[in-house]
Amino acid sequence: MNAMTGPDPTVDPQTPTMVVAFPEVTIRVAEILREMGYPDLADSLPTQRFYGRCRCKPGCSFVLTAPPDSSGSLMIWLEVSGETIGEVSLDPAGQIITNFDIGAPETLGVPTNWLDHGLTLLDPSADDR
Repeated sequence: MNAMTGPDPTVDPQTPTMVVAFPEVTIRVAEILREMGYPDLADSLPTQRFYGRCRCKPGCSFVLTAPPDSSGSLMIWLEVSGETIGEVSLDPAGQIITNFDIGAPETLGVPTNWLDHGLTLLDPSADDR
């Protein structure tokens, strides 16, 4: 586990699923996807593995739900009451969520530091670094 980016499922088969790593956010994103007409994506998100935080730049808030560089050009804007609150990227076939970002977590009723907090919970020693 790397405190900045999270676990690497290719190295650690015990890597948590999204619903274990980030239960509140995962359930809420799945609800939004279902409401927007994407039930298959909504059903699969909780069981997808957590691949860490995107490493494109320091502080990137995208959560990887598939190996890095597996995204295609397809994406979905997450909307609540007509307001865009985030986005979901998909694999080239449009069948798997590869990463997502919640640009306005307060709209979902989750803390703005949900990702950092979750990474700390997954690796308590991260506070000591």
